[in-house]
Amino acid sequence: MSAGSVFDNLEAIRLNPDAAATAGTREVLRHVPVRKPNRTEFIRVHPDADMHLATGVFVDREEREVFFVLPELRAELAGELKPVLLVTAISRQGVVILWPVALPDEAGRRNAWAETAREACELAKSAWVRLAADMSLGAYRIYQAEGQLSEPLWPEKTLPELLKLGFKDRIIDSAEHPVVKRLRGLA
Repeated sequence: MSAGSVFDNLEAIRLNPDAAATAGTREVLRHVPVRKPNRTEFIRVHPDADMHLATGVFVDREEREVFFVLPELRAELAGELKPVLLVTAISRQGVVILWPVALPDEAGRRNAWAETAREACELAKSAWVRLAADMSLGAYRIYQAEGQLSEPLWPEKTLPELLKLGFKDRIIDSAEHPVVKRLRGLA
């Protein structure tokens, strides 16, 4: 390309605004949301089982927050503890999330919402998917991206590191925790 023709194709020389903002930098991951994917976001789930954790959480529906419950306090939240598989997921925009996918309960009751979320989670290990709640169906609709989208760029973080970021101020670690007190009618 000669000096005179370099400006003939502006698209070829245009700097992506995202690239301009991050040129010469490296992101420091400091926040990991703990939530299900939004209905409009395509996600992938990390295929490595070491990036998933079956555990119990408390979901505060009023505050829209998910709390990690230490094993020794699970009995304190009997009836309120939700068994989940925390999976590492990432959106097309590079937002890493911990997605609490409901696990089957001990009674073996079937729940179409949980089943379709688990199916979407499994599919998202190899394809970009999004899920949207459909009240008339009583389950999630699962949509797979039709295009050949690039593979996700996973952060160089272990699951324990992501859990620390996701639950940094939301761990139920004592019977004196405000959530436990509120559920007992003490606060």
